[in-house]
Amino acid sequence: LALLSISNPILAKMEDKLSNHWAKNEIREEFFVYYFPYLAKEDFKNFSPNSPIKENEFLLSFSALLKKQGYNNNELGWGVDLTRGQMARIIGGKLLEENIIHKGSKDPSFKDIKNRSMEEQNSIKALYNAGIIEGENSIKYSPNRLATQAEAIVLLQRVEKVLDQNTIPFNLSGIIQTYSGNEGISIKENSDKIVLSITKSFPTPGYNMEVEKITRGEDNYKIHLNITPPPKDSEQLQVITFKTITIEINKKHITPPYIFIMEGSFLSKY
Repeated sequence: LALLSISNPILAKMEDKLSNHWAKNEIREEFFVYYFPYLAKEDFKNFSPNSPIKENEFLLSFSALLKKQGYNNNELGWGVDLTRGQMARIIGGKLLEENIIHKGSKDPSFKDIKNRSMEEQNSIKALYNAGIIEGENSIKYSPNRLATQAEAIVLLQRVEKVLDQNTIPFNLSGIIQTYSGNEGISIKENSDKIVLSITKSFPTPGYNMEVEKITRGEDNYKIHLNITPPPKDSEQLQVITFKTITIEINKKHITPPYIFIMEGSFLSKY
């Protein structure tokens, strides 16, 4: 009972601020609190659904979402209000860069984006085709209008859904270490699964390697590796070492052709 008496006022304040708002049934509280803590703190004191979102704060939330999904984003922003066009450019540019979304063949009928930069137009088109953004009506996107806090939250929730769909589940089968071999990816196809063996060489046995995630590319699948070097003060045998990770992917999660590439390995530190 004590817990209920503490938490109910917080929930009530959030619900009150979204009362009769179009986003009332779209904003998920747990997502909001996790990725927009600067708006949720002090009982949602800074949350005003129709107020503009700041560029630097939005980039903070977007970067946090990308990081949790295994992507990096180094773009920094200023403490200025963000427009809908700028927000589309930030999100669309990054998702296009990572081949998570594509421009597609369907052009939105927004007449007010024709004089925008080509980067912004391509971002809006790709986000529209991915179901991430909508216009104010069928012919109006309003790129110059300031993006609201509610719009920013709902937009990133949709991005999270797309990111989840872009990640391929897999099972770890085994890891072996040898002192001879060849770098590369070996692919074996069974009746219901694809078996991948990923091999990389290292200067000492102290390196650790794991598959962080597998994502869909435009015409291939990308294997993202997380590689951790040994501690600087550790004593390591100076001998070339090959590490091989074998994973299995159920065919129901992917479609042929089964083309896999190793994306730039992420080097983490102790």
